[in-house]
Amino acid sequence: MDAEIADLPEHARTHADTQRRVAETLVGSLDGTDWAEAGLFWAEIDGRVLARVETIDRAGQTRDHALPEALSAEAHDLRERMAVADKGTWFSVALTVAATGDLTWRFNYDRRVYDNPASPFAAGPDGAVPDDEAYGRDVAAHPRDERHTPLWLRQGAASAAVPYDLLNDAWGWPGVFASVQQQSALAREAFAAARVSAEGGRHGPATLSRREAESLAQHVLTAVVADVLEPHRLATLLGLHAEAVSRRLLPPVPGLAELDPDVTLAAAREASSPALLAVEAGVYGIIGDVVRAQLGA
Repeated sequence: MDAEIADLPEHARTHADTQRRVAETLVGSLDGTDWAEAGLFWAEIDGRVLARVETIDRAGQTRDHALPEALSAEAHDLRERMAVADKGTWFSVALTVAATGDLTWRFNYDRRVYDNPASPFAAGPDGAVPDDEAYGRDVAAHPRDERHTPLWLRQGAASAAVPYDLLNDAWGWPGVFASVQQQSALAREAFAAARVSAEGGRHGPATLSRREAESLAQHVLTAVVADVLEPHRLATLLGLHAEAVSRRLLPPVPGLAELDPDVTLAAAREASSPALLAVEAGVYGIIGDVVRAQLGA
């Protein structure tokens, strides 16, 4: 056993050993594959597993891989071992392994996970799946006290495709949602005009295909960020993140004290801070979910 692991408390050693087995099983399953970075997303809700294994090669090309049964079994074991009385256990985990051996783990205790290969944190074509009842059974099997239960789970808001109405009265977020509506409308108008032009003046169907909606959603997300975040100080982004954290829609991010709220977002990005990357990922994830719901993506 590694000296670092041997020095840990027994329960932490167990977690560390299991995490190491998960990483080793992931890497072992990719034997013969040329990869620079490997990733595992694995979630389990009431026995339903949602997972993805992918690699990125040195040329930057992404490739999906089948989920080995042994890897899923190790991830399930880790989830059960990490269950804590009153706190429960996580809904999903994301593991990134670099070819250099560096590991990054991200455990999600608060955000709802959906059966949606395009985006596990946004409802897919079938809506809120796993459903409320499945989440209820999962939490009953891994009990949480009220302090560790997200509002969307306590209030049964999981029936909504995107439970972010909790932010309607939060600082800064109404302006973000207004921008989403405005930019979505502009994008739809531009798309409709382009379609009419391409079809020689004939009007195409009024609704977007799922592929069209997903493509449009990326443009809208970029436009919203450019509209309400990039022109302002970093304090705006941090404020939005803090509101989402206080409502248990996002997990806290360590290291925020190192960020200067008075600089612009562009200037803050130059420092390549892991804390800033995590904040942006969380806030943009929420905005992206709302955009997709707006467009029906």
